[in-house]
Amino acid sequence: MNPTLFDLTGPLPSGTTVLEASAGTGKTFAIAALAARYLAEGAAEVDHLLLITFSRAATAELRSRVRERIRDTAEALRAAAGGVRPLEAVAAHLADAPADEVARRADRLATAFARFDRAAIMTTHEFCHGMLAGLGILAPQTPQSSLVEDLRGLADEAAEDVYVRMFADEPHGAPFPFGKQWDADPGAQEIARQAVSEVADLVGAGSPGPAGARVAFAESVRHEVERRKAERRLFSFDDQLTRLDQALSDPATGAQARARLAARFPVVLVDEFQDTDPTQWSVLRQAFSGVGTLVLIGDPKQAIYGFRGGDVHTYALAVGAADARTTLGVNHRSDPEVVEGVATLFDGVRLGADIGVPPVATARRARLVGATGTPWEKGVQVRAVEAEKAVHPATARNAITRDLVAVVGDLLSPSAPLRRPGGGLAPSDIAVLVRSNERGQELATALAAAGVPATFNGSNSVLATAAAGDWLTLLRALDQPRRPYLRRAFLTDFVGATVAELASADERAVERWTLLVHTWARVLERHGVPALFAAFDADTDFRARLLSRPDGERLVTDHRHLAELLHHHGSGSGAGRARELVAWLVGEREGASLGGGDSTRRRDTDADAVQVMTVHRAKGLQWPVVLLPEVSHQREADRDTGRQLVLPRGDGRLLDVAGRRTPARSDRWERWRTEEADESLRSLYVGLTRAQSRVVAWWAHHWDTAASPLHRLLHATHDPGSPARPALSYPTRELPGGGSPVGLAWLAGSQVACVRVDQSAAPAGSGYAAVLPAPDELRARPWTRTIDRDWRRTSYSGLTAAAHEFAPVVDSPLVADELVTDLEVDADPTWAQPSPMAGLPAGAAFGTLVHAIYEHTDATGDDWRAALSDAVAEALRRWPLGDVEAAALASALEPSLTTPLGVLAPGRTLRSFGPADRLSEMDFEFALDNPAATLADVAALLAEHLPADDPLAGYAARLDHPGLADQVLHGFLTGSVDSVLRLREGEDTTGFLVVDYKTNRLAGVEEELTLGHYTPAAMAEAMMASHYPLQALLYCVALHRFLRLRMAGYHPERHLAGVLYLFVRGMAGPDTPVVDGSPLGVFAWRPPTALVLATSRLLAGGAA
Repeated sequence: MNPTLFDLTGPLPSGTTVLEASAGTGKTFAIAALAARYLAEGAAEVDHLLLITFSRAATAELRSRVRERIRDTAEALRAAAGGVRPLEAVAAHLADAPADEVARRADRLATAFARFDRAAIMTTHEFCHGMLAGLGILAPQTPQSSLVEDLRGLADEAAEDVYVRMFADEPHGAPFPFGKQWDADPGAQEIARQAVSEVADLVGAGSPGPAGARVAFAESVRHEVERRKAERRLFSFDDQLTRLDQALSDPATGAQARARLAARFPVVLVDEFQDTDPTQWSVLRQAFSGVGTLVLIGDPKQAIYGFRGGDVHTYALAVGAADARTTLGVNHRSDPEVVEGVATLFDGVRLGADIGVPPVATARRARLVGATGTPWEKGVQVRAVEAEKAVHPATARNAITRDLVAVVGDLLSPSAPLRRPGGGLAPSDIAVLVRSNERGQELATALAAAGVPATFNGSNSVLATAAAGDWLTLLRALDQPRRPYLRRAFLTDFVGATVAELASADERAVERWTLLVHTWARVLERHGVPALFAAFDADTDFRARLLSRPDGERLVTDHRHLAELLHHHGSGSGAGRARELVAWLVGEREGASLGGGDSTRRRDTDADAVQVMTVHRAKGLQWPVVLLPEVSHQREADRDTGRQLVLPRGDGRLLDVAGRRTPARSDRWERWRTEEADESLRSLYVGLTRAQSRVVAWWAHHWDTAASPLHRLLHATHDPGSPARPALSYPTRELPGGGSPVGLAWLAGSQVACVRVDQSAAPAGSGYAAVLPAPDELRARPWTRTIDRDWRRTSYSGLTAAAHEFAPVVDSPLVADELVTDLEVDADPTWAQPSPMAGLPAGAAFGTLVHAIYEHTDATGDDWRAALSDAVAEALRRWPLGDVEAAALASALEPSLTTPLGVLAPGRTLRSFGPADRLSEMDFEFALDNPAATLADVAALLAEHLPADDPLAGYAARLDHPGLADQVLHGFLTGSVDSVLRLREGEDTTGFLVVDYKTNRLAGVEEELTLGHYTPAAMAEAMMASHYPLQALLYCVALHRFLRLRMAGYHPERHLAGVLYLFVRGMAGPDTPVVDGSPLGVFAWRPPTALVLATSRLLAGGAA
């Protein structure tokens, strides 16, 4: 399917559309414009529009851009109503309608802007996590589980155990080594890590000898890791994707899950789709393709994240399944010289199977002017480091470094050959893009040594730096202040002693340094890492000392970053002692690779400096001038090294861990070489297209030139009529001048200038001298803003904390709604039977334990008692209570599962509801959008809607009480409903019940607890005294909002079936006494539907 040009003012895409956005063609602009149009034209509301992108940083930028676009377009349409026609094309298109329709479009956008916090703009993994929670029982759930971002530690742990289990008794030893060996097939540890991290089918099973053993080992490690994740309640990002994919494809419930997602999001826009993988595409295809609008935006030419699981072949699958394929045809980033030069280099070349480089027009005029008669007149410059014979790569690298420093110096000098019409370039106008962190740091150092301010912003981890080593050394000394550890600590940046000073130090100096370390140990123990970091400054002038060094800003940035990471770990896990921090830091340093997330090294300065970074980090960014010093270096993989291979296969991927001696290995090796070569060309495309006005690439004749992307591009057959991939390599010995680009005929007259580097010139300084402004007088910045002190993230517990006289427990794992311990009710002597749970303790810890048991017990089968015993044992393992025995607790809980639930669920007990009809722990969080509302308003609604004979009619007066009534409902409300039960007759759903388990003991400390303490009147009093009616009402609002968004044919009057507060100590089994139609221990309340809807409207500021 050949792409057609996409028009942002044409018909809105429907069905599945692939929108190919070449570099610089305004992809983010187009996404924001499409979002605004879908909203303005009524195709979707803001909370029904889904935008998915690749990373958290991209999500933040996209959210900002879409929000601005909605605001600006709404303002433009308002102005259009007053006769001012918008200048921007999309806004003008929306304004080209009848006046009443333009007004409606403006109103829709204004509403969307006001409710923009509800917009679903997220990463793929955030989308999967949210949808899994939203699907409830239609998707596999692991309650109280934790996300683990890096599975390498678990993979290593499993690898060791599986390796010993499989091969310890082998008479001839293990068939392959555990660790990695040079020029050998993979070892056990690397096999385990790859097998666990890749969602791919293993190949080579059943092969004889070590090859088959490797595959069997990989399978065993996968099973073991899955077992340990389940045991420890862990899940990974890939688990989220896989679970949602399985939920959507489930034969029994998949259709319902797919329909629910499609109804939830009728319009879906997916950014950076070229970086997706087969599982992500499977989720999107099943949920949205063919049933709604799915727009897939990406550029296969920029698919360079294969090492992170991105699979450009998935893009091709989507193109084949799409209803339309379109492309953006105008470059808004680069000057005409760059657009033309880059087009020349890639003309007639494919960057993968069916990945061509279509021509694009340019919307820009030249912004920089090159000196006449110099290579800087051209948009693209290739600088050639020639040699008669291929030289060592290190020799070529040094020559390129010297020339790059000279080029930057020339560009920043007063007589620069490239200038703006109004002046010269600044250091921050120049970016140096590299492939490796090592090379980036090397070039930044070389530029700094020449007097050019430069900062390296790589993808390496701060945990792998010298600063992290200093932290580890100091923490060990703080934990064990003995001579060897102390002397090493003296040499860290924190104390600052040199080797010479330490060697010649007298006793007084050593005592002074030792006292520092002892003092810091006490600071860390009492006040934590932030106070320790502050003590460094107070005691040794830490930052001032480091900033006086050439690399001072880099060091200070790294140390501050590490302090934040250590504090985050210590405060988040409660493991803040020196020894615990040492253990964490050692583990993280052993697992650190390229970095990622919070540990990725930060920029060391925001000052005007040349930006040095990896191509992968530069994706999506742009600079006036871009320099590419590494594009003529790539070692040729001409011999199978036995490495593990990941390759596309159909709609999935395959993983080869078996090594070189397996069937069809040679074919897989060649396919892998081709894939790697394609990605290196795409990486070059990304680097070249970061430039706005000029781009410079270096070519050099050395041992590793033949397979490099620039060399292959220069010597490929450029046939626009029959585009093809370049060869995997072009040996330099077979080309004139080793393949030097100088004098290549096909580049003559183009916007590509090829220049021979003069290697005889002696290296010189940069000639750059920064013009520093006169320092301003330091003064305190005035505070001019106001803080909304009423805004907060709260819960039922937080709202009622004042009444209960306890501080609200934020994000605590303990149940925080059973803290009224002094409430006693008069027992009805008619029911003097002892409570089944009379001998069990009270309090939040016991309540949490019981909640966990109910959550994880499926009591529907014949073996329900065994299931209950298992759940009790598991809960006690997680929430141990010394005076509670598992058997006694299981026996005490049995009656609550067989007690009739009364009038709201006639003929049913808790055993009547299996996993398909029970949603445990329904988490919710929604905005409180009415800053003027207070609990007094909720009290007024209760008084208005509850009839006089309602058992909770008196609660309104209790809620309208000082300390409670003035609680402002502004911010976010969060909580978790213990259980939601679905009532049904056959397959017809008749309603949903909110259920909350209460373990409150309603008798005095010395009083025997009987069933008579749990009569309807006693429970009503307990409900009102603990402010449970407020909790129940808020839970009903949460359920109403949940069902309104997720259930087709939802009717509040029918489906909001009421509330069951189960005081489980009063539930005595099938023969539980019934008073006034209600079994003891079962408090049933059906708040009027009008009350629930009115409360929802109140909290939403008017909307239901």
